[in-house]
Amino acid sequence: MQTIQHALAMSQQGRLKPAIAVLERMTQKRGAPPDAYHFLGVLQSRIGRLDQALFNLERASKMAPGRPQFESNHAGVLTSAGRMEEALEHYRLALDADDAYAPARVGLAGVLLSLGRLCDAEHEAREAHRLAPDNPEAAANLGSCLIVTGRAHEAVKALRTAIDTLGPSITLNTLLTAAMNYDDASTPEQLLETHRTLGRLHTLAAKRFAGDLPELKTIDPSAPRLRIGYLSADFRDHPVAAFLEPALASDDRVEVFCYDTTPHQDAWSARLRARTVTWREAASLSDAELVSMARSDGIDLLVELSGHSVGNRQTALAARMAPVQVSMLGYPATTGNPAIDARVVDSRTDPDGAEVWCSERLIRLDPCAWCYSEPEHAPQVLPLPAIERGRISFGSFNNLAKTTPGVLDVWARLLARVPGSRLVLKNAAFTDEPTRASIVGELTARGVEVDRIEPLAPTGDTADHMAAYAHVDIALDTFPYAGTTTTCEALWMGVPVVTLSGQLHAGRVGVSLLFAVGLEECIASDTERYIEIAAALASDMEKLATLRTSLRARMKASYLMDQTAFCDRLHGAYAALVRAQGATR
Repeated sequence: MQTIQHALAMSQQGRLKPAIAVLERMTQKRGAPPDAYHFLGVLQSRIGRLDQALFNLERASKMAPGRPQFESNHAGVLTSAGRMEEALEHYRLALDADDAYAPARVGLAGVLLSLGRLCDAEHEAREAHRLAPDNPEAAANLGSCLIVTGRAHEAVKALRTAIDTLGPSITLNTLLTAAMNYDDASTPEQLLETHRTLGRLHTLAAKRFAGDLPELKTIDPSAPRLRIGYLSADFRDHPVAAFLEPALASDDRVEVFCYDTTPHQDAWSARLRARTVTWREAASLSDAELVSMARSDGIDLLVELSGHSVGNRQTALAARMAPVQVSMLGYPATTGNPAIDARVVDSRTDPDGAEVWCSERLIRLDPCAWCYSEPEHAPQVLPLPAIERGRISFGSFNNLAKTTPGVLDVWARLLARVPGSRLVLKNAAFTDEPTRASIVGELTARGVEVDRIEPLAPTGDTADHMAAYAHVDIALDTFPYAGTTTTCEALWMGVPVVTLSGQLHAGRVGVSLLFAVGLEECIASDTERYIEIAAALASDMEKLATLRTSLRARMKASYLMDQTAFCDRLHGAYAALVRAQGATR
């Protein structure tokens, strides 16, 4: 056991590989205890050697069955490997051995959440929080459950209480920023301060390894070709991907590098990879290793695409991966990170004066900060469903987190305004039957008859998802957090979108997208106008039918899909940022 204690001491000093070597030698000898295999597996998982970790954790469990710590850690690594159903089994084995073993309860809640079993996840999260009120992950799981089920205001209160009790942490404060983006009670001042607080936490975390990094590149403004890096955990089938593809190709002005921290690859990953000459696999890298890789590549400007969303690497960015760092696409607010120099927006999402709510310089990529890629396998546009059904179908395919009580209030009033109309809702949360029933119950409590609500479960692929717009005549945007990819998909399928112009970027994306395709008449300044616009559209079948057949062509002809012009603007903005930064050094 002294050998295990020696390995533990090394791991606590951050010397994981030497600790692993000690344990590997120990387990190669006959009679090694199960604790050695267990601890070896835990450390191997921390450096991304998941197959080896699982082998050793399974061996430990077989040697000493019924130990909750063994089963729980085994489940945690299975979760990292994406083997969620197996992880559930091992968490339950841990709880069978000790029903009060809090780490297993915490892990079980997280897996259920990732599987979309939201009501079960919330139950386990509350039980974990009861067992371990001082565990930040237990509080985080509960906050996540509240966010994804559209209860952002409750999540804000719960997360603030946890932070007040446990102290600030990157995990809890990141979730708090997410919840506040959805919460219509959060003010711009509160959002900015919360993001700045999170930025300070990442800066403190980065200081722990800043002294061990390669030297940061000195910018040469006269260099004929810039090295541009893109950092994302979403190089996959993800909303960001629909807008990212045009930017990834190298040309005579930029050489593109991609730092891929995506945990699980898919067909979209391969499609994006084909656009780029230099692709770096970075999912298993520590923050220090990620910064070292980018600095060694001599990146001039690094574009981060995640903000504070899942899989972000804000701590690595706080340590500076490149002399110039930019935030784009993947997050609807300021990062609050002082090492992020600029954010790419446009004058409709962030009009003059928006700088006051941001820690970064705003780069307005007018006329639009997005360039939408034509979706593969999208079906043809079908005739207006209202013609066949004899009634109007409103719809929203935005994620349930955006469907707050305030949104449901307005939609219920709209349905009352348009007799016989229906509301079609589709999102990933509806795989969970209790969650689906809960939203139906929220609407019926607001006076909407149950037979006027059509909740659709998520579909298997993009083609089936897009085909579901055959059920919708008019799409309804959410607020204060508007849709982006969802709005573009609706327009592509010939469905006009009614949006509410908000105060901050998150609530103004729809404004930019609708202007891009000439639908500014569908932009409302307040909720009363939102209802009026949607009701007026519902009464004009001829106009809806015309839009149905023309919107796709309008999108193709618009600057929203002009990849050449977009890249020209984008690369020009990159060059200007690098020149400006070089001039100040």
